[in-house]
Amino acid sequence: MGLFDKFTKTFDKFGYDLDGYDKDGYDKKGYNKNGFDENGFDSKGYDKKKLNKDGYDKNGYDKKGYNKNRYNVEGYNEEGYDNKGYDDDGYNKNGYDKKGYDKEGHDNRGFSSDGIHIDTGITFDGEGYNKKGYSKEGYNKNGFNKEGYSKEGYNKNGFNKEGYSKEGYNKNGFNKEGYSKDGYDENGYDKDGYDENGYDSNGYGLDGYDGNRHDKDGYDRLGYDHLGYNNEGYNEEGYNKFGKNKIEVKDD
Repeated sequence: MGLFDKFTKTFDKFGYDLDGYDKDGYDKKGYNKNGFDENGFDSKGYDKKKLNKDGYDKNGYDKKGYNKNRYNVEGYNEEGYDNKGYDDDGYNKNGYDKKGYDKEGHDNRGFSSDGIHIDTGITFDGEGYNKKGYSKEGYNKNGFNKEGYSKEGYNKNGFNKEGYSKEGYNKNGFNKEGYSKDGYDENGYDKDGYDENGYDSNGYGLDGYDGNRHDKDGYDRLGYDHLGYNNEGYNEEGYNKFGKNKIEVKDD
């Protein structure tokens, strides 16, 4: 539509000409004669190049032929690798196939599938380790065998097959007898049955008294209970709980 047409055409009261377009060339739905809106997209959301506002066609590929994950229809990215990292020949960026071998048939340590090393011609490399990484003695570079133990019999965490360290303690810090380095068992008692404060499981120390300084019968060293009375029922002043001494009790 030329500039002259805008001033010579007849528009109805809604602003549309006989063909249904406004002065800017768009119909009631906002599309021009070619079917595109003012932003250049058709009713399905695609521009002249058949790409949507995000730059992808109806199949999800951009103008270069890659999807949102940057893979083309064959499944390869712009570097030529699939989503698992292999090219169309089956090799990754480092030149190894899914089994870990290069085009010459060797792994990253120079071993073939039958375990022969490319440099030495035997089953051990120049450092003395085989395809699986073990020496003739059966230990890897870190000094552990297939079971995970060193020559001394300890694993990477420092424990032997029985679960004890060189010092003789397990992961919980107890020796075979069940005592820690401090000499206490899991309940906090030593070999004689006393805790770090010197009390047994009943709360009594070596001298037979508890934390309140009373024995199993409830009497302190002077022979009085927690109320201050001896086994006859009298306090240090010689009176019972009724305030009477032995003479008064006798007279009663």
